[in-house]
Amino acid sequence: MRRFALLLLAGASSLVAALPAQGFGVYEHNACTMGRAGTSAANPCPDGSAIYFNPAGLAGLSQTRLSAGVTAIAAQGGFTDDFLNQTSDLQNPVIPVPNAYFTHAFSPQLTAGIGMYAPYGLETKWDSVTFPGRFLGYNTDVRSIYIQPTIGYQVSPSLKLGIGVSYITSRLKLRQRTDFSQQLVPVGVPPGTRFAALGIPAGTDFADAALDATGTGFAVNFGGIWKVSDRVSIGGHWLTRKKIDYDGTAEFKQVPTGLVLPANNPLGLPGGTPVDALVTGSFAPGAPLSNGNVKTSIEMPPQGTLGVEWKINNAWTFMGDYQYVVWGWFSTINIDFENPATPDLALHPNNQDTHGFRFGTEYTYNPKLKLRGGYLYHTGASPDEFVTPLLPEGPRNEFSIGAGIDLTPKLHADLAYQYIKQQDRRGTVNLAAGNTGLYQFSAHLFGIGAAYTF
Repeated sequence: MRRFALLLLAGASSLVAALPAQGFGVYEHNACTMGRAGTSAANPCPDGSAIYFNPAGLAGLSQTRLSAGVTAIAAQGGFTDDFLNQTSDLQNPVIPVPNAYFTHAFSPQLTAGIGMYAPYGLETKWDSVTFPGRFLGYNTDVRSIYIQPTIGYQVSPSLKLGIGVSYITSRLKLRQRTDFSQQLVPVGVPPGTRFAALGIPAGTDFADAALDATGTGFAVNFGGIWKVSDRVSIGGHWLTRKKIDYDGTAEFKQVPTGLVLPANNPLGLPGGTPVDALVTGSFAPGAPLSNGNVKTSIEMPPQGTLGVEWKINNAWTFMGDYQYVVWGWFSTINIDFENPATPDLALHPNNQDTHGFRFGTEYTYNPKLKLRGGYLYHTGASPDEFVTPLLPEGPRNEFSIGAGIDLTPKLHADLAYQYIKQQDRRGTVNLAAGNTGLYQFSAHLFGIGAAYTF
């Protein structure tokens, strides 16, 4: 029965391999920056969000500031298969992604702060009973929180530098079903015989796998801003590689099929023998599909942004950023099961580096109101041969609008809306069959935030 474990867990661990790809990246870490399509490398918003976008932006930030906000992500999409032209819809809930920042100016040159943001915190959810791709994975849930103390220093009137160290706490929840018909019959028949040859219908669920794990890690975020002139600034930041060590549990539950073997079956068993009885032992303590502990590590790749700000006049500002994420460095992941009867797995994802091009603008309508807008294009990390329900992501276009309002001399509020339209992309619900359908995806994002100056 070890073969059952290998086939079942290969899909579950592939979920882990797919997690840190671009579709699970969140860059909307405050409503101000979101309103201008994420452009911030050369001049982050004055609310403490520079802690993520460019730590150098803290330098020169006066007084004491506290800001908090949330981005609500409402995703929609589906998979349409080539053969029956049937569409399975995503069942994602609306996902709130929080952010909070606190900064204090110790001198006109030195400002320090601490921030909390969630760069990986999305979910992919499909119907666990009817979706044809449930055997690759029907629910992937990533919740990661970064807590980052940061300092920014004004070296000269034209140069700012900053650095922060992020403590990362992350949680994974992964769910998958297994198709009984595609499993190998362990004994009594020629090697390579699958249960489909015994009359088991395709798409018969017989097990549900669940992986729950938590992990921690550290990363360094540093950046600089150079004021070229009164109207032009150039800036950039780099977030280093980060290793997350996960510890958790793998749980396997038998899903009753209610099926029976036909008469004159190759196993020589009486007709009417319950199929479920053939695999019950695989779930017993110490068996390949028994519950147990699991460990893995994910090497998150580095990312960087380089941007320019141009103040056209006293009212208009234009910004442009280029973002690079080295997903190509994410090459190997090892899954270590504590149960010796469950085979360990080594996976070798083939992710591609991604490139983002962001353009934003901000207009001061009056001293109390700023209007914002922007556009960005981002390439996808998943290669053509691995566009699956675990992460059906691809190149995307995004459009945003926003506004900043001074409610009182000390209280400021930001609102933003962003629409994501991902390019339709061919993919699969069965890796052995290749790409057999079309994935579609779009999302509406709503951001709100408030900042208070002491």
